[in-house]
Amino acid sequence: MTTWDTQQLLAMLNLVLCLGTAWACICRLNSDICRRWKLARMRYTLLLTGALAHGAQPLLFGSLPGVAGVIFSAGVFASLLLGAERWRGVDAQPPAVPPCS
Repeated sequence: MTTWDTQQLLAMLNLVLCLGTAWACICRLNSDICRRWKLARMRYTLLLTGALAHGAQPLLFGSLPGVAGVIFSAGVFASLLLGAERWRGVDAQPPAVPPCS
């Protein structure tokens, strides 16, 4: 396998991982928590924007992703998948008020 083939495979893998991250962000933006809390909505909007920009890096910026970028994309996607259970069918609760001392 040549270096060019390796770079193309890394770019394809990065695109798939970033599209998975974008899909998870869109699902979370549709959740009750993001409908109520601006901070959560902003957090997943920024993550969605970053994932789409990183996935489309060859088209937008003319550079191919490196191994470290693909590993980082995999880590972000894995963290979203591991936290998916907390987001399923959960109604947003207001933050707890700390007790007065």
